[in-house]
Amino acid sequence: MEKNRKNKRKTFAARQDLIEHASLLAKEKGYSLYAYINELLQLTIEAENIGVNFRTLLDERGILKSARDASFILGLENLWYDMADISYEKAKRKSLNSWIEAGAWMAKNYISRWTKDPFSAFKRDLKTFTWNATELDITTENDAVTIRIISPRFSEAYTILFAAFLESALKTFGYNQFTKDVIRGTIRLKAVRKRS
Repeated sequence: MEKNRKNKRKTFAARQDLIEHASLLAKEKGYSLYAYINELLQLTIEAENIGVNFRTLLDERGILKSARDASFILGLENLWYDMADISYEKAKRKSLNSWIEAGAWMAKNYISRWTKDPFSAFKRDLKTFTWNATELDITTENDAVTIRIISPRFSEAYTILFAAFLESALKTFGYNQFTKDVIRGTIRLKAVRKRS
């Protein structure tokens, strides 16, 4: 009797497009739609029971996928700052050139990959990936862009190199006429887009 109660079915309504898509996914995975929906419901319940929200989980996974697709790697923050300090102290011009080239390359990467609005994609990802900054604001108004970054943990060399990276990326996106204020832990850049 317990077994019969456990396997009772209940019908629920869902959007047709979602059911059709779920049916295709189920078929690809070798499931029936019934088995696939039940597994999804079971996983959702288990996740919620341990305090994991699927929306948050997907958003965080999306951040990591976007970072990987944009050629970022994960690394220890203090090690990154130390390496920036060492390279800047030993070979200032070469370090700056490396960061300038990386900024231009990254902007070109967005320009070639993002068809609709590459600069908006760059802004979004920059805000997402620069989680080590206490504050990061990017505002655009007409043909001007302003970037303000504050992080007390940035070393002086890292701040200078990161500012060079950002300036180079902005130049690649067509911005010029820079106004900048760069001191340890604080970057303020303002630029205006070139008119054609």
